[in-house]
Amino acid sequence: MILIMQIKSLLFSFIYGIFFSFTFFINKKLLLSKNKILRIIISILFILDHTLIYFILIKIINNSILHIYMFPMFILGILFYVYYFTPNKNIKLTIKKK
Repeated sequence: MILIMQIKSLLFSFIYGIFFSFTFFINKKLLLSKNKILRIIISILFILDHTLIYFILIKIINNSILHIYMFPMFILGILFYVYYFTPNKNIKLTIKKK
């Protein structure tokens, strides 16, 4: 894969991780509701929609070439959003010292 295409893909995965985390926090009330049937349906639709959007955009960016480094960048995007943009600072990931 060409270097510029790899950089675009990795940057896109990072930004999409931020977008995924943002939409999760917006839909948190529906995704974690008490009604099990509603929670299952909403969760399936949420994951299915995000998967389809991700793969359609990857097809546009680099002709559907996936690389193993794209998934850690996606996770780093999620962690970046959680650490810097969550309104509740108690959600932050902390490392406990012994």
